[in-house]
Amino acid sequence: MPTTPPTEQEERDQVLAYLRSHPDLLDRYPELLADLIIPHGAGSASLIERQVQVLRERNLRLEGTLDELLRHARQNEALLDKVHELALALLCSTDLSARIEALVHALVRHFHAEMVRLVLPAQHPAARLERAEPLCLALEDWPGPPAEGEPRCGPLDPALAGWLFPAPDGAPASAALIPLPGNLGVLLIGSHDPHRFHRHMGTAVLRRLGDLAGAALEEVGALAEAPQ
Repeated sequence: MPTTPPTEQEERDQVLAYLRSHPDLLDRYPELLADLIIPHGAGSASLIERQVQVLRERNLRLEGTLDELLRHARQNEALLDKVHELALALLCSTDLSARIEALVHALVRHFHAEMVRLVLPAQHPAARLERAEPLCLALEDWPGPPAEGEPRCGPLDPALAGWLFPAPDGAPASAALIPLPGNLGVLLIGSHDPHRFHRHMGTAVLRRLGDLAGAALEEVGALAEAPQ
């Protein structure tokens, strides 16, 4: 049989009974104080003070959140400025050696890279540069699954680390593997800091770095291979 909905008086009695049996309700759920309408009068002063305190705490939390958002916004703006500076440096470099030097310089100076590797096809003109070793490695020798899709951050697989950095104790504690567009190759940025590149960090700026590096290397490589 259908149940009869409680009357307004019955609902009020149920609420009052619940409040009487849970006198610490507002201590356990202080956010309710911000939503209550409390009249000024005898016995309500301490409750009003508590409500003001809750509102002040909420405002402090909101201010903290706003400060955090502003801090991230400033950091993102600074990163975009560095990416823009790198793009200009690559555009102003007319030969392959100068572009690679500009890329490595920007990664070390602005993006806190302590180690850089470029993995490109063996026939790419970068492999024939005087300073190619150990900066450039042959993509055909890449050990394990290919690096494709989104940039990956964190510690390197031991086999890959040994191939990229064969010197004893030369591998980074954390690294970012950035696939270059068009399957051109991979840009790797490494750091001795194990927390510098981690699995949960954002990769939007790393993708832009890969796009810039790939476009710069592909264009100059094509010019170097074009018949004169």
